[in-house]
Amino acid sequence: MVVPQTATVEQRLREALRRGDLDGYLRALSDTHLLVFGSRRLADEGLEEPKAPLGLVQDMGGQHRVYAVTPNQTVDPGAHLVYHAMTLRTMLRRCVPLTWQLVVNQGSDHEGRIPVKKLAAWVDSHPEAIRPFSDYGDRLIAADGKPRRGAVAAALACGAHLAVQNEAPWNTIGYVYKDYPADVRLMREGWRITEYDHWRATVEGLLADQGEAAIDPDKDPDAVAAHLAAMRADGIWEADAEAPPPDVRAWDYGRAVNLARWAAATKLCDADEARETVQRAGRLSAAAYRDWREFSAGYILGRLLHFEDADRDRYYRAIRRVHRILAEDPASPWRTLSLAEAGA
Repeated sequence: MVVPQTATVEQRLREALRRGDLDGYLRALSDTHLLVFGSRRLADEGLEEPKAPLGLVQDMGGQHRVYAVTPNQTVDPGAHLVYHAMTLRTMLRRCVPLTWQLVVNQGSDHEGRIPVKKLAAWVDSHPEAIRPFSDYGDRLIAADGKPRRGAVAAALACGAHLAVQNEAPWNTIGYVYKDYPADVRLMREGWRITEYDHWRATVEGLLADQGEAAIDPDKDPDAVAAHLAAMRADGIWEADAEAPPPDVRAWDYGRAVNLARWAAATKLCDADEARETVQRAGRLSAAAYRDWREFSAGYILGRLLHFEDADRDRYYRAIRRVHRILAEDPASPWRTLSLAEAGA
């Protein structure tokens, strides 16, 4: 069996296990990050010191194990556990002492059990194989077993700009976005959200008639004209110079989708409320825009005006790259779903 280059991590693990190929198994794990279970209490206490040891479980026989899952294999960890994202290298640094066994995707047909000494020796001899976290971003990925069709999927696709930018599965609402500490810090530092009421108020602001940003495209007409000229040159905005600018509420709607996902990941709300919020943002998007191209143009213009990036030096090139991925990749939800489906 030849595993295609587009195979999922789980397919590569399954085939490596069938061959008895430890090197192939670890190379597959090195191309992604692993999610390690840890105490929610300890994670909250250690947000300011993220290098604290975690993840070790001692069984009845005294054996220490680190249980980890690949991103496609997440399950509800329960009220008291959360996920921490790690590479094989960071796992060796943070899960101490080094007397444990790594258990990957326990109970699956590609479960792996690797003694830490073998893992450490392999990592030491293959430093170039491990994909660093700094390499993550600007990739379209989707989670297996999560919706790719229907109204919920189309509504989730309204948040795809940020999902691609962060290399997070665009089609999930649930237990992890990046990892628990990273998501909590993002909510606190980026949004000043530390509790449910803060989150609910912020979401309501984003989904209000005028949107929380209250961006006025007429405030700086020269900047808007320059942004739209660049977007026309790049094929993002097709209307001519005399046409009114796109509605910028997409910037708020797209962020509301991701705020709902972050809230579910950090346990500020449950999955049902997050899903309802996502669907509400999807319905508003479907009512305001004719298609994904118009939606994306509104999102991009709103982002540029929000950050006052008049010269497009910092934000435009990055979001242009994300737009092209979503507009051109055959697997993109913008190619497989219509925006109108979000209004169903």
